[in-house]
Amino acid sequence: MLCTDRHKQILNYLEIHRSASVQNLAKNLFASPSTIRRDLTELENMGFLQRVHGGAVLTNGTNFDLPAGLRRTQQQEEKRRVAELASRFLSSSTNYFFDSSSTASFLAQKLVNYLDVRIATNGLGILTSLPSSPNLSVLCCGGYLRSPYDEFTGNLAIQCISNMTADIFFFSCAGFSLAQGAMELSDENVSVKRAFYDNSKKHILLCDSTKFDQEFFFKSFDIRDIDYVVTDKKPTNSAYIDILGNHLIY
Repeated sequence: MLCTDRHKQILNYLEIHRSASVQNLAKNLFASPSTIRRDLTELENMGFLQRVHGGAVLTNGTNFDLPAGLRRTQQQEEKRRVAELASRFLSSSTNYFFDSSSTASFLAQKLVNYLDVRIATNGLGILTSLPSSPNLSVLCCGGYLRSPYDEFTGNLAIQCISNMTADIFFFSCAGFSLAQGAMELSDENVSVKRAFYDNSKKHILLCDSTKFDQEFFFKSFDIRDIDYVVTDKKPTNSAYIDILGNHLIY
């Protein structure tokens, strides 16, 4: 098993159980305890977890963001479902903004089926996987490449976005709640999303069900700022349905 695969499985295990012992991880991942200890040390150095005696605990979610490579491997079926539902908003002869989220990337792939479409994004994943064609123009907003999150941020990106307009802005979030709306782990990410928001007519949140009732440090948008929320299944909390009504799609 590749080291990055072990890292991903360790984080997935901790995401569910919040803590794990070296022995338990070694048994579940078919690796030696010494290998697991090295993995935990590397993940701790990257800020994903905290080493404790005999194992590790997951770092509080408000303090770190997952690299893009790991985000793309999580909740793939949920993200595909969200993208399928959100595709009803796609049409020919339309301009779009897409944020750098992995969920938005799933939806962006569907644009190859439409004519006369222009898309601007700060997501490196979309830029590298969706080449321009006579029917599809793909623009990068530029700025500082925030690695390993595969997103362009900073004043240069915001200035570039201010010179463009779009019909629809598709974006995701780190967490979504009734009290706080959409929330993020990075203020840099929030600034770029707000620039996209200010220069677009319609704003659609792509939010898989695992992000509901999750709150983080930086607030991006109130619920009333969002035109539609697209998720993969009916929320367990009926208050979302009561408040959003027909603007909640699942």
